[in-house]
Amino acid sequence: MPSNSLVVMTTTIIITNTTNVGAGC
Repeated sequence: MPSNSLVVMTTTIIITNTTNVGAGC
């Protein structure tokens, strides 16, 4: 389902962003 893929993609971006911020801090 496109919606499911979108959710997974968004979640992955959020996790990557959080990890990036944590590494920067």
